Amino acid sequence: MGDLHHLPIRNLPPAPPDCSAIRAWELLRSGARITHGTLGDLVAMLDAGAPPADVFAQIDTLNVQLAACGSCVTFLKATDAPPSAA
Repeated sequence: MGDLHHLPIRNLPPAPPDCSAIRAWELLRSGARITHGTLGDLVAMLDAGAPPADVFAQIDTLNVQLAACGSCVTFLKATDAPPSAA
């Protein structure tokens, strides 16, 4: 399949100033579920031989969803709050 390359860490937008650990875990869980579905759709599109424009649009959607999850992770790492906090 090829070599795996590590991508540089992106500068993610910070979590909203009024965000709590409980809310961040909730957002991460829902974001992960949505991202999982989008990734599944992407795999199905690739398996079906979808047109490149459709595949790239799906990748763009996935990228936006991952960035939102990344913001939650950045916030949660700073707070060190466990998932049980939610």
